[in-house]
Amino acid sequence: MKSRFFIMNLLGVFILSISSWQCEDNPIEADLSHLSLSVITLSIDSISVSSYWVAPNLGSNERLYLGTKNGLDVPVAFVGISDHFYWDYYFDSTVTFDSLHFILYSNDSLLTQSSTPNLYFKSDSQFNESKSTYLDFEGFTTADWEDLGLPIVNVNTDTNALFTHTELVWDIMSIDSMLMDTVDSNLIRNFAIQLTNRDTNFIELLSREATSGEKDPKVKMYFRQNIEVSEDSTFHDTVNVTIYSFGDISIIDPGSINTESTNLGLSNGIGLRSLVSISFDSVSLLEGSLIRKAQLTLPIDTSASSEGYNIIVDPIDESVDTGQYEVFEGFDPEKTLPESDLVILNNTKADVVFETDPYTGIGYPYRVSSDTEDGLFIISLKSFLQNITLGNETNLGFKVVANEKNDPFESIHFDLENESVKPILEIIYVAN
Repeated sequence: MKSRFFIMNLLGVFILSISSWQCEDNPIEADLSHLSLSVITLSIDSISVSSYWVAPNLGSNERLYLGTKNGLDVPVAFVGISDHFYWDYYFDSTVTFDSLHFILYSNDSLLTQSSTPNLYFKSDSQFNESKSTYLDFEGFTTADWEDLGLPIVNVNTDTNALFTHTELVWDIMSIDSMLMDTVDSNLIRNFAIQLTNRDTNFIELLSREATSGEKDPKVKMYFRQNIEVSEDSTFHDTVNVTIYSFGDISIIDPGSINTESTNLGLSNGIGLRSLVSISFDSVSLLEGSLIRKAQLTLPIDTSASSEGYNIIVDPIDESVDTGQYEVFEGFDPEKTLPESDLVILNNTKADVVFETDPYTGIGYPYRVSSDTEDGLFIISLKSFLQNITLGNETNLGFKVVANEKNDPFESIHFDLENESVKPILEIIYVAN
């Protein structure tokens, strides 16, 4: 047996040695001296920018906002609490509820009760975290909602007396029968929060996207249950249960949108987005060219733009048919734009505000992001442009949006009139 293992090991060493010798001493040889490769720089300044408007949705934001900031108003925010089997405990005669609390969190250590929102409940109110906008809540009022009042404010610190977070806690035992009505299969457990003085106040609370559960919006219930041990004895089991939010959203009202504005830029708060058209196709480079670098530079107006802004650039995937999209009240829903405007191969501005974004981006692997740097956005388009030259993709323009992590009350504006810095695409490529 030992000799067999020895032979096998020896054979393995021999094979490995042959393989190594072949790799190291017999490389594949190729004569490249006949090739005439050149490194070429191409600058394209035939670039146009246009803007369009989409009803703003803040459902994926890490904050819940209330109040007024930078001329934008958030009249209400909604929180939905999950349908959970713990609600069934209410109908168990052995269970006694001690307390029921609705809890929100903030990173503001200076919050006081006078600056906090009122909480409301209504069992048939609905919202969609990814789709709802202020268009769905025009004329919203809490007149027929259960008013749960103001919260108790708990400012929490760690063992070193350093601030950690603020809790807003509402006692909601007054609506326990509404929340625990498991007979109604269509019951919706949605809450609304609203500032009474939002014209002069503004607050930020943590949404469910901000943490992994610890500081999510939630309902916390405390109850006791009598557990029978024998015919003659029982004991009380004290239990607390947390039921988390399934969705939350701030409803932001952008006010009157001036579609005739000459400002081209981005803003999540007013739903301002942009489209960039670049004169580039499969014959822009010599056949067989290899792109080493491709950078699009977009200058911004630093006097009217926020610092530290991040944008996302995504090639447009397909042409657009506006017939399937509704527009804001005040515009003609039957109106359609010329196809040339929709694909944005010129510098014509769209003059409608879309309820949902009609421009579909390709996404991965071409979707890229960029931060402002010295008043410029510098975006790498190398991968997408290379695939255009290979005939794998078609250039229909680029959709440019503000990253959802930006402050929705901030914006940036492109500076297309700056004579010293114009929008430009610089390509460095190798050609034979």
